[in-house]
Amino acid sequence: MTSTVIDPPTVTARALRPLLGRQVVVRTASALWRGTLLSYVTGSAWFVVDDVDVVVPLGDLVSVHPA
Repeated sequence: MTSTVIDPPTVTARALRPLLGRQVVVRTASALWRGTLLSYVTGSAWFVVDDVDVVVPLGDLVSVHPA
């Protein structure tokens, strides 16, 4: 029997576009937080969480959805 590894879906810059400037819930493999999506580029997203800037590579994002 052969097993297949399936890569998890990735969060893309296109998917973040409608969330720009909004409160969001962000999940990575090691954290879950609520903050504001301030900006994004092809490779990363910038959030503010409790007055702290957080920059996360898009590949590290498991999910981002409206709070």
